[in-house]
Amino acid sequence: MRTAIALLCVAAIAPVAAAQTPFPMITHVSPVAVQRGTTADVIVECRTSSLAGAYKVLIEGAGVTAEIAPNKEPAPKVPNPKAPTNPNILSGTLKVTVAPDAPLGVREFRIASTLGISSLGQLLIVDAPVVAEKPVPSTMAKPHPVPVPSVVCGRIKAPEAVDYYSFRARAGQRLTLEVTCARIQDKIHDLQKHADPLIAIYDTEGRELAAADDGYFADPVLTFTVPKDGEYRVSVRDAKYDGDPRWAYALSITDAPRAVWSFPLAVNPGQSVKAQPVGSAAVAGKDWLITAPTTPSIHTAPLKLNGTETNPVPVVVTPVPLIEEQEPNDTPKQATRVTLPGGANGRIGTKRDLDHFVFTAPKGRAVRLEVFARRFGTSLTSQLDSQIDVMTPEGKVLASNDDLNGKDAGLTFTPPSDGDYVVRVRDLNNKGGDGFIYYLECDFAKPDFAIKCDPAKAMIGPGSRTAWFVQVTRANGFTGPVKVDAQGFPAGISVNALTIPANMTQGLLVVSAAKNAKLDTSVVKITGTAAATNERGEAVQLTRTAVAVEEIYLPGGGRGRFDADTIAVAVTNPSDLLEIKVKQPRVTLKPGEEVRIDVEVVRGPQYTKDVTLDVLLRHLNTVYGNPLPPGVTMVEGKSKTLLGTGSTGYITLKADPNAPESTDVPVCVQGFVAVNFVVKIGYASDVIWVAVKK
Repeated sequence: MRTAIALLCVAAIAPVAAAQTPFPMITHVSPVAVQRGTTADVIVECRTSSLAGAYKVLIEGAGVTAEIAPNKEPAPKVPNPKAPTNPNILSGTLKVTVAPDAPLGVREFRIASTLGISSLGQLLIVDAPVVAEKPVPSTMAKPHPVPVPSVVCGRIKAPEAVDYYSFRARAGQRLTLEVTCARIQDKIHDLQKHADPLIAIYDTEGRELAAADDGYFADPVLTFTVPKDGEYRVSVRDAKYDGDPRWAYALSITDAPRAVWSFPLAVNPGQSVKAQPVGSAAVAGKDWLITAPTTPSIHTAPLKLNGTETNPVPVVVTPVPLIEEQEPNDTPKQATRVTLPGGANGRIGTKRDLDHFVFTAPKGRAVRLEVFARRFGTSLTSQLDSQIDVMTPEGKVLASNDDLNGKDAGLTFTPPSDGDYVVRVRDLNNKGGDGFIYYLECDFAKPDFAIKCDPAKAMIGPGSRTAWFVQVTRANGFTGPVKVDAQGFPAGISVNALTIPANMTQGLLVVSAAKNAKLDTSVVKITGTAAATNERGEAVQLTRTAVAVEEIYLPGGGRGRFDADTIAVAVTNPSDLLEIKVKQPRVTLKPGEEVRIDVEVVRGPQYTKDVTLDVLLRHLNTVYGNPLPPGVTMVEGKSKTLLGTGSTGYITLKADPNAPESTDVPVCVQGFVAVNFVVKIGYASDVIWVAVKK
């Protein structure tokens, strides 16, 4: 029924009438952290809609559950036509319970209500006691005292705001101070400007002893050795002295062993290897161990030593044989040899350090070279901004790359002849240090694909439908069709069959709710499966899990997209539009032919505002989802798409004279209504199966 996408907010445009069923848009939570092994009340703040009628919370991962605390507002059975349309922040309370062994780190969550399912919220699971910021403002002269260890939850509420905390520490004590703030804002829908937190430590006379700005991307982390017994103070502020009441943070102060980074970065599945931490856990003569999870991917895992554990650190789990760089390797002649397939753990240890690796490859067989170090939106937070160069053993550069995946370099190289080739790894800005760790993977390019689902959530009333746009990116010579499957729906929910043909990169899933579907919500898993041929000419099956595409509202009204972990669906009460009806369940076009699709909108009794029709997912002239077969377009001038307050319209499809043949491509018509200036919600028709026949 509903697919939310952003609308332009322009003062010169007349106000857009608000729909009566805005879903909750989470902006922040207070406190933002919960200690494992405890139960805590967490206030969730939203824009557009309150949490009245909320009935279930979906939280990513194991060990964390949440219940909706009783709300004084009654649960609405139908939308309220007199509901306020201004974007006041509204709140509700969750009772969050965290198991003693729950994995640490940030968790995504959504809240389902009778009217919809929320945008993503984020919650931090920690291992130290949580201290809430006091309502009385703090100053350098009157800081708020906090224990060590603790996690202080506060907010950088306004421009020029600075929060001060005091703690007592002993001479020689190694403390780690870390702020989690910016990294829990990236997936928030309606938070256009983000914090850039900075921390500083002072003595009681106000002298600055240490400071940190960017550590985990914009979030600072600081290792501090206490010079003498006594009291110290720490300040938290935005680096630009900006502020916002939605900028929630968690300041961790601990004397427990902490690893900011760890070397080696890559480990084989299930293997335990010696680890060299960077941070307060780095003590001469102590050998920590890290045990990799069993599934190849980017993970986090703690370092262990004699029953003591550090915080989880990033680890790349890979099945290829691994080596470590051998210094000196500053020239091609000193290059460390790596096999194909294989990988190398390395570190750009000093300024202007160059690491060289040599591999042997046959002529014409493509080789994939990729650095894993620093990837925005992942746990990889190395300080390295990598560049790689492929060279001859004599040093002639044959190929180069800077940013392939975030700040990580990578490329596919086809050797022009049999022999040795050298790959050089360096920092783009010629920096270096203990935190400039990386993993270089060298493998033959194998057919592959990635899959995404846009948007990341669905809200479906009984008897209604919503549209998900599935996008496939093929790589390394893979050109085949991809079969899409979805699992984990609540009872009464179904989707159409979908195979994205070899000549298409997008497909459509229409998620339908039976007329007797009951209120419920669940996390859904979408996968793509394809047949391919590996580098040895053997048939293999590829299965990839879809990444969720979370919609982000950009400054000026743009539609941003950020990769998330969870795709969710919720059955709601009947909403603004009860159904989008089309008369043609199948459309067959000849090349050059046009076909008109008649559309009827069945409105809810309370909704009398504008409706717009479309077959594409688009915003501000940018198309984000297009399920039409190759060569088929929507004819704008021959489609009645702006319905206003009417209930009928039509869409005209046209096949190009050279359109290739296609069969049973799923398409739907969506009716869009405005929630406010920046968001609209789409209600989908049943599947229209489109074919092109000569």
